Amino acid sequence: MYTIGQLSKKTGVTVRTLDYYDEIELVKPLSKTSGGHRLYDDEDVMRLERVLALKYIGFSLEQIKTILHSSTPTWQQSIQEQLQLVKQEQIRLKKLENALLRVSSAIELEGEVNWSILFGIIQLFQRGPGDEFQSYKEYLNDDELQKMMEMDAQMTEEDMKNWVQVIREIRQNLDADPSSELAQQLVERWANQADSIFGHDEELLGDMWHALKNLKEGMAFYPLDKEIIDFIERVYMAKEGQL
Repeated sequence: MYTIGQLSKKTGVTVRTLDYYDEIELVKPLSKTSGGHRLYDDEDVMRLERVLALKYIGFSLEQIKTILHSSTPTWQQSIQEQLQLVKQEQIRLKKLENALLRVSSAIELEGEVNWSILFGIIQLFQRGPGDEFQSYKEYLNDDELQKMMEMDAQMTEEDMKNWVQVIREIRQNLDADPSSELAQQLVERWANQADSIFGHDEELLGDMWHALKNLKEGMAFYPLDKEIIDFIERVYMAKEGQL
C-alpha cells in the first residue's frame, strides 16, 4: 500500500494531479488509513500506470476513462493493450507524416496552395490504413496492395522530393514531341524513380501502370494526374514506334 505522498514520490506524479484523478474518479483508491488518508494498492498503481501511458500517447482523460472501463485489469493484459494502442498510434502518425509530405509537395509543385488538391489529400489520409489504395483493388491483388502500403509507409522525404522534381519537369514539358530526346529522357527518369521507390518489382510496376492508366484522377500517387500519365503513355508509344 502507498500513501498519496509515497505514490507521488515514486511515480513523479504530483499530489495535485493525483487529487484531480481521484476527484474525477479516474484513479480513485478505495482503501484508507484509520486517519482517513488514501491508500493506493497494486491495482490502483496499475491503473495509474495505464492512465499515464494513454495520456502520453495523446488520449484525453475522458477517452482514457472509457478505455479503462472496458479493459481487463491484469498487468500482462494491460501491457499488451498498451502495445496495441502504441502500434495504432504509430500507424496514425505515419499516415499523418505522409499526408503532410504530400501537402508540402503539392504546394511546392503548384507554386501556391491548391485547395482542391489539399482537401483531397487530407480526406484521403483520414481514412483507415490502406483505404487510399482501395480504388486499385480491381487492378492489383491483395499481395500487391500490401506491398504498395508497405512501400508507401517507407517513403522518405527525400524520395518524395525526387518524385516531385521529376514530375515537375515533365509538367513543364508537356508540349514536347513524344519522340524527342528530351521527352524520352524525362520519362526514363520518371521510370527509374518509380522503379527505385517501388522495389524494382516489375510485375507490380506493370500492374500499377495498368491501374494508373484507368484511374487517372486518383490521389494516391499525387502528383501524377491525367496530363502526366497521358504524356508518359504517348512517349512509350513513340518509343515503340506506334506514333
